[in-house]
Amino acid sequence: MTKNSLLILAALFLATAAAAQPEFYSDAFLGLPEFRALPVRLPTADGDSAQIEVHIKIVYDDLQFVKKDTEYNASYEVDVNLRKPDGSLTASGHLERGVTVASYVETNSRVRGDQTSFLFTLLPGKFNLRIDLLDKETRKSRVLEKELEFRKKDWKKPLQLGDIVIIDSTGSAHMSYGLIQGKPIQAAYKLYSQSAENIRLSYQLRDSDDEISESGSIPLSDHGSLYADTLSLPTDSLNDSHYQLILIAQTDENSVMRSYSFDLLLQNLPSYIHNLDMAILQLKYVASDDEYHVLTKAHSSKKEQLFREFWKRKDPTPATPANEKMEEYYRRVNYANEQFKGYRGGWSSDMGHVYIVYGSPTDIERHPFDIDTKPYEIWYYYDINRKFIFQDREGFSQYRLVSSFWDDF
Repeated sequence: MTKNSLLILAALFLATAAAAQPEFYSDAFLGLPEFRALPVRLPTADGDSAQIEVHIKIVYDDLQFVKKDTEYNASYEVDVNLRKPDGSLTASGHLERGVTVASYVETNSRVRGDQTSFLFTLLPGKFNLRIDLLDKETRKSRVLEKELEFRKKDWKKPLQLGDIVIIDSTGSAHMSYGLIQGKPIQAAYKLYSQSAENIRLSYQLRDSDDEISESGSIPLSDHGSLYADTLSLPTDSLNDSHYQLILIAQTDENSVMRSYSFDLLLQNLPSYIHNLDMAILQLKYVASDDEYHVLTKAHSSKKEQLFREFWKRKDPTPATPANEKMEEYYRRVNYANEQFKGYRGGWSSDMGHVYIVYGSPTDIERHPFDIDTKPYEIWYYYDINRKFIFQDREGFSQYRLVSSFWDDF
């Protein structure tokens, strides 16, 4: 590759790498079902139209199960609509899903869930994506909305590359927050080329310092104008925590790039854990003083072992691979970090502390504008007959706990 070609690719990377990544997003809200969605843009064989593939996942814990005989059943509905900026409907889809699990423990899992997808073919343009999910047992629903754009200058080109989709062990789109170290990365791609001559596809794996850890060319078999395959990359030798996978498609006249950023996680730990040292610090609400001292002061070579032993002692189902209690704990930590941000980490705030220990409140009473008092909130936990009052004493949305509490997680 010439020096000029390298400069062009570097400029293209800076301009498009961040925007080209498929966006995984979820909708978290106290007391209502949470689901995750991944919209993926793909080329088609004719080059004029494009596709949007919408992957949706809801974990079992966010569905209401009802026991029938020896099984537990849940059901939900999903509606997906794509509208143009003027509000006119371009495409829609509807699915009704039933879920059956064998044990009560599975109904509370935040690892396992039900996943489905929708595929729409359309002309390039701007669209509003709206996803409605309804739990049929509770009749509670959530809505996700996202603006999507297929720019004509990108999706009318003689060379088009779809968004990267990471495939999990079940063959479905990966919809968690990280990838497990030691397991190969399976990256699915689709490439359209108007001409079958001089097409080149390559990859780069860049670490958190933007250094290239791995790179290489990807052979393309003859598929007419559309090339679809999966790139497999081992992760055993990778030792950084954050990476970016970049695919680069080129002909003599055109080039296009897509990227996918991910965190590399330790095996058999919740995807919410991105850093072991931080995960150990976050044990302060569940570990005894002695346990906390041993874990935080342990040598780096022993920390992971001690951390796993700590959670093994608390595993409610030691015969199964998943540790539901550890998964739920760090889900709460992650939620607290997202929802209760401030000058301290959300997990260490007073609201974060209560949420991590007790979970979602049954009800929340908000008083942001009462006369002669600072803004305050009351969280009610009817099942344990408790309430917690938080007040924003300084006026910077830093709610502090007014009432004390003691309990075991």
